[in-house]
Amino acid sequence: MATRLPAIKVTRKSGKECFQGMEGERTLKDFWAWAFSDLVSNTERGKLAEYIVATAMGCDEGTSPTWGSFDLLSPEGIKIEVKTSAYIQSWEQKGFSQIGFSIAESLYWDGVAYAKEKKRQADVYVFCVLKHKEQDTINPLDLEQWDFYPVSTAILNETVKGQKTICLARVAELCGRGPCTYQMLRKAVVEVWQGGAHGTQLQNESPYSKIV
Repeated sequence: MATRLPAIKVTRKSGKECFQGMEGERTLKDFWAWAFSDLVSNTERGKLAEYIVATAMGCDEGTSPTWGSFDLLSPEGIKIEVKTSAYIQSWEQKGFSQIGFSIAESLYWDGVAYAKEKKRQADVYVFCVLKHKEQDTINPLDLEQWDFYPVSTAILNETVKGQKTICLARVAELCGRGPCTYQMLRKAVVEVWQGGAHGTQLQNESPYSKIV
């Protein structure tokens, strides 16, 4: 019988850690710059969006979870799934990309076995759109170039249950109030979480006004 191994506790690195046995002084920061400088790429952009949302929610301490059933856990206890899309990609394009997101249900895996029930694991989905459309000036580190659409999972389950993808127009419709800025994101997420607990997104009140 195989020995069950516990999860490895990941410690946050500084970037100054050096490679051992490599000619010259190469640090972890050198690797990060080599591997993750293309922030427009859909792979790195996705992780960047998670970090942006984490900073807005106040849960950017420590490290990014790798094998969790959702992306972020806020101090309020909100389980958050972060999705991202953009018009501009790193590769050569014939035109702007269509904005779309994956919302497929999944089986939770605890590292040993899968759960039996397939579902959306988070409480709130935050759909992040890098909306800038100029190649020469696109900068994913500029938060003015992003739009954020928080939608409760309860709303997704009621309206698009079983659906695997969703377009921006439908996201905007379910969000109900248009995109929010980075500065308003935490309030918006908490509000839709509270509304989602009652199976409704509070669409008829002033945008993001309840949470202080």
